[in-house]
Amino acid sequence: MTHETQDYIQILRDKGYRVTPQRLIVLDAICEISGHADLGQITARVKYLDPTIDKSTVYRALEVLCEVGLVIETAFDKQGKIYCIAGDNPHHHLTCQTCGSILTVPDDEFQHFQHQILQKYGFSIQSEHLAFKGICEACGYK
Repeated sequence: MTHETQDYIQILRDKGYRVTPQRLIVLDAICEISGHADLGQITARVKYLDPTIDKSTVYRALEVLCEVGLVIETAFDKQGKIYCIAGDNPHHHLTCQTCGSILTVPDDEFQHFQHQILQKYGFSIQSEHLAFKGICEACGYK
């Protein structure tokens, strides 16, 4: 995954944020992890790239990157929050409440669902990441 396809510097500036080395390192770290990353993984990668950056700086940078739409945060019950680069392969999650497994479902498979919500309720879903809780087949859904 990459953030190089977006003008992330301009996006930060347009939203009124400074472009700091720490924010760029956090963005780079998420890209290098390729996929979903939790705070621990991101912090470890950031520490590898720059040992002077502490966990609180990583957390603040993530808040800004999420706010400006460069990074997407999704909260899971057992796994906590995970982060990924916005716009890379839009998808959603099915999370098993028994074993904690996470299944990834491409966004195009949700288009019919989103259209039905729009038609029935007059509501346009604007989320790039939806997380549904349930029980997976391996755990014996009922």
